[in-house]
Amino acid sequence: MHTITREYQHSNQTFVPAVKRIRLYGEVVGAIWMPSEECRKDFSVTLERIPRDAKTRTAYSHGWPMEISTLRDALLHITNDGDFQSCSITWAVLEVTIDKGNKRITRVWEMRGKGPNADCFAKEGN
Repeated sequence: MHTITREYQHSNQTFVPAVKRIRLYGEVVGAIWMPSEECRKDFSVTLERIPRDAKTRTAYSHGWPMEISTLRDALLHITNDGDFQSCSITWAVLEVTIDKGNKRITRVWEMRGKGPNADCFAKEGN
């Protein structure tokens, strides 16, 4: 499993940047239950760091108690959402924002359906 949140420590007087926010966005495709048709839907999931000692550990604004601590957890949350049960991701982008001193740095990667999470992605050419 790929851990998408990690605790960073101060070591030898050197500050290591801490992950501030992780965002996954893209498009899913799949059959909805009624009417039984193939549909597409945009998605955007933003994960914020919640301290381990927090009194509440809600993962997103709906307030549902859910801890997303791995990339797999986030992908399964995306592909099993409401009318879109067992849909596939057609394209996705991973955006990671870190704070490094007084700077905020954002890196962006295109996600591909390879490795242990391939089952969450649509087959290429579909």
